[in-house]
Amino acid sequence: MWEPYLFCYNNDTLFQAGDGAVAVGKFNISRWRNSIFAKFTFSFILIGLIPLLVISYISLSTFSKYMERYTVNNFEQMILFASNNMTDMYNKYNNISKLMYSYGILGKYGQLGEAIAAQVDMKDGRLESTVDDFLRTVLYTDRYLENVFFVFPDGTFQRLTKDSKVFDYRYHYPDPAWEAQLKQNRQALAFFPTHPEQYHVGVNSQVMTFGRNLTNVLGTTALDGPVVGTLYMDVSLSAFDEVFQRIVLNANDIVYVVDAKGTVLYSNKRELIGKAYVPIASEEYLHIRQDAAENGWTIIGEVYKEEMFQRITQIMGMLLIVTVICAVSLMLVALWFSNRFSGPIRSITKQMSKVESGNFNSYVAVQSADEIGLLARGFNKMVERLQNYIDEVYVAQIKQKQAELNALKSQIRPHYLYNTLEVIRMSAVANDDHEVGEMILSLSHQLKYVLDSGVETVKLLEEKANIDQYFRLMEFRYGEHRLALDFRFDAEVLQYKVPKLSIQPIVENAIYHGIMPKSGKGTIRITAEKLADDKLCITIDDDGVGMSEEALERVRHKLTGSPVSESSGGIGIKNVHERIAALYGAPYGIEMNSSLHIGTSVRMMIPIVKEVSGDA
Repeated sequence: MWEPYLFCYNNDTLFQAGDGAVAVGKFNISRWRNSIFAKFTFSFILIGLIPLLVISYISLSTFSKYMERYTVNNFEQMILFASNNMTDMYNKYNNISKLMYSYGILGKYGQLGEAIAAQVDMKDGRLESTVDDFLRTVLYTDRYLENVFFVFPDGTFQRLTKDSKVFDYRYHYPDPAWEAQLKQNRQALAFFPTHPEQYHVGVNSQVMTFGRNLTNVLGTTALDGPVVGTLYMDVSLSAFDEVFQRIVLNANDIVYVVDAKGTVLYSNKRELIGKAYVPIASEEYLHIRQDAAENGWTIIGEVYKEEMFQRITQIMGMLLIVTVICAVSLMLVALWFSNRFSGPIRSITKQMSKVESGNFNSYVAVQSADEIGLLARGFNKMVERLQNYIDEVYVAQIKQKQAELNALKSQIRPHYLYNTLEVIRMSAVANDDHEVGEMILSLSHQLKYVLDSGVETVKLLEEKANIDQYFRLMEFRYGEHRLALDFRFDAEVLQYKVPKLSIQPIVENAIYHGIMPKSGKGTIRITAEKLADDKLCITIDDDGVGMSEEALERVRHKLTGSPVSESSGGIGIKNVHERIAALYGAPYGIEMNSSLHIGTSVRMMIPIVKEVSGDA
């Protein structure tokens, strides 16, 4: 037997009464220290919180240093990659300038230098065409080449540009400093730092220029022959942009390309191009340098540390927040777990009050397997047994009486209707009104078919018989001169099952909306055929007035599931469509086609079912 327990609460006292009851006095530190709440809280702090804080501190410190090293190494790799690309770019334009020595001339001349020297001596008119062909070849060798010039020893030149730029003849081209540099080293590729295109009218874009002398190597194995011209190539700064586009820079980061003299050839800060490189003297910036051995250039990256490590700071902040949340969660879980013991008792008290008021749907959630959990289970079983007893003894009797009454009503109503209709029919026959008698007989057959509950599907033969009875009534109502019905069924399909009262609503629609508005006689043709994929297709055609495209679309829209009102029509055919979909699934249902002044065709698609249960 259960032993009675009583729990009483106030601000500072807890009593537990019963056999072997223990009285707990006023709160004091000693008792609190020995309580489960204190022990559990202390265990959580000792086992969970302290190791969590230690591990979090070590992990955050290690992760921070690792991420800083990784970020710096990653940027150094990007600068090294850019340096290699700068070397490749320099070598590319060096090789393009050497085309002068491999460019062949058709005819009696072999190479470009030989052709220019010979044509200058002979004052050959083909000289301009020869140089122009060569310049066009060079200009379209690389997409970043903007202009190419070929300067002859007498100071005259030929040029070619991609954008049809107009040369400013007030400008002395080439710059005397360029000529002096090429004279000092007549065999090597010369590079002239970034400068504006002042020698073109209306153009002030920044370009860098490469230059190389062309010597006539005929009769010598060295490049010490006479200079027959100089090639200058203007390269867009987009060539630098392509090299540095893979370097991810923040707003305050700066990257430089500096030549051996310390002049800034390129920078993502355009205003620094052409100036002397001055490093930022601040501890807030990290300086990374990488030399390009081929051309004496240096790639310098000045990275703002705060932005560089901003992502690391964010991650560290998130990890710190997670650590704090975990620590707070541990404390809350400890407090919650201790407090949860009193929760079930309050819940049982609340549910008892509901049972006292007559609500036997009360249930106490069982949260543990201790004594409180046993008490909750006992309460739930008690309420459940009380509810079952009431259901079995009281509710069952009421339901039984109601079922018996409904059964009697379902038997009385059809018999009452049949008997009444039979009295009316016999009265009409007695008065020699046989047409009314036939109409009542057809109606009686239809009511018997409709009110015969318990089945959802019938044989197509039974549905056909019901349509015959309905059509007889329509012929009595409108006359045989207005209506005709044509069945086209094979004997085999008459045994297939169809939803009960699925064809009659469509026939009714065809009569009222298709045939009646038409002048003259109309015919309704019903065809049933078996398709190859075990489907039964029933088609109801009429040669009535048909529907416009707008009206047909409205009806189709209703079939897709849109709500319809009684005034808008389409309720019967929509119900048939939904019944078919509910019985057999979404692929089956009704499709409609209609043409104005021609007629309407309704196509019903269902699976072939020969035998189904009465509760299908």
